[in-house]
Amino acid sequence: MGSLSAPISLTLAQIQQLVGGTLHGHGATVLSSLSSLNDATPQALAFIANDHAAKIPGGIKAGGLLVHRHFPDLAIPQLVVPNPLLAFAQVAQTFFVRPPAPRGIAADVTTGAGVHIGDDPSIWPFVTLGDRVTIGARVTLYPGVYIGADSTVGDDSVLYPNVVVREGCSIGARVIIHGGTVIGADGFGYVQHEGRHHKIPQLGGVTIEDDVELGAHVTIDRATLGRTVVKRGTKIDNLVQIAHNVTVGEHVIIVAQVGVAGSTTIGHHVMIGGQAGLADHLTIGNQAMIAARSGVNRSVEANQIVSGAPVMPHETWMKAQAVIPRLPELRQLVRDLAHRVARLETTLNRAKMGKQPRKQSRRK
Repeated sequence: MGSLSAPISLTLAQIQQLVGGTLHGHGATVLSSLSSLNDATPQALAFIANDHAAKIPGGIKAGGLLVHRHFPDLAIPQLVVPNPLLAFAQVAQTFFVRPPAPRGIAADVTTGAGVHIGDDPSIWPFVTLGDRVTIGARVTLYPGVYIGADSTVGDDSVLYPNVVVREGCSIGARVIIHGGTVIGADGFGYVQHEGRHHKIPQLGGVTIEDDVELGAHVTIDRATLGRTVVKRGTKIDNLVQIAHNVTVGEHVIIVAQVGVAGSTTIGHHVMIGGQAGLADHLTIGNQAMIAARSGVNRSVEANQIVSGAPVMPHETWMKAQAVIPRLPELRQLVRDLAHRVARLETTLNRAKMGKQPRKQSRRK
């Protein structure tokens, strides 16, 4: 990352008041920007997450550091905290992110009957609000947002351009939804009869709980009956598909291009790597980890780490991966051994035949 300037200058002592930790060096050190280690200047605050990260060619030029341990060889003021990246995020959120001023409601907003909008909204032009929509306080809706009838958006939520929230959906408080995401599209439900696919009406809805963040172009389908649910604190990356009647637990991480088929239940604090695919009607246990590009065709127990397609325990998959590059030579070795065994069997058979006594012919 490059450098990000603050609206005001800060001292390391002020930063300590926010994040805690133990200060080594001058607390009066003035800092005015955040930066990566590589791009740091004497006016910048940077962080060191581990010992390996501290090995920068040419040395570190930051004015202050958030570190996981004290580095006595660095003549730079340091604030030792348990989690430097978390502290860095807290500093950025507190001092460097400017909350947008309320803009009110633009003239070019289409609203249906019975719409309720809370205090201090920021509703940009070309937003459409259906009948009986409820918008909480301090909500920001960017251009092109569509919210269908009987849907709700909680306090302090932000919906970026061209987000679609279909009818009968519920968005919690402090939810962030990035551009192009669609919540509440019909689930993929059909019944085949006499060679034709007949649509099953998708009569349920979607519930997104508090403090969820959805990336760009995420799709979360409405339930056939009941609700598709994403529970509080979960973070979903770009281009993820959540099918109808799926339940995603609390504080889950789902990385880009994951697909979750219908009626699968995902526990809390699960981590799913990019491009993984989960079949329908599975149960993924709490705190399980699914590696990138995994094909999950069975349920996964709590705290299990799985990889591969189809999935297997991660340790087994690692051993299998180590063998794959050697398969050509192993194949040749098996062929050679088969030829040797065949020759040995032939030799043994001939030896047995040679030891058999000859039949004596009777004299007439």
